[in-house]
Amino acid sequence: MLRQESAGSSPAIVSSALWYVIYVKARHEKRAYASLTERGIEAYLPMREEVHQWSDRKKRVTVPLFSCYVFVRTVPREFQKVYLTEGFVRFVSANGMPSVVRDDELEKVRRLTEEYPADIEVLEGDYAGREAEIASGPLAGLRGKIVELVDGKRFVVMIEGLNKLLRVKVPAGAVKIREIRS
Repeated sequence: MLRQESAGSSPAIVSSALWYVIYVKARHEKRAYASLTERGIEAYLPMREEVHQWSDRKKRVTVPLFSCYVFVRTVPREFQKVYLTEGFVRFVSANGMPSVVRDDELEKVRRLTEEYPADIEVLEGDYAGREAEIASGPLAGLRGKIVELVDGKRFVVMIEGLNKLLRVKVPAGAVKIREIRS
């Protein structure tokens, strides 16, 4: 896909890069991210907060949301640069082709991690629940499934290109249930 961007007074045609997911060695996510950005490749490493407890203290730490995964925005002719990334193992793929993550899916991840860095968790597989939409606040318009709890609601969003689910606790008043029409 091509798009036109203006550079000064003359327009330039630029090839659109897509978001891909790379699998990296365990505990190499931050190093891989740094290596990618040093090579001039746009990368995204979503982070979340956790509380780690030792015998003498507790500490809030920032860790990668998806263990062993880093998102890269590139074009296939630039894959060689990605292969040289520190800790790189392989592209996440389906049917022999690298999986593409849509921009809107990555935007969901960004919005969730920015707004709820300590209340987000990653799940595997499918998740039962009613279709819902966040009605107000910074996540307004985000769609997913809702699970009701006594103390609030848990909102689940599917990230298709990665086949992962993100679950986050949101205020009960911020979620409206939408009816599914056949």
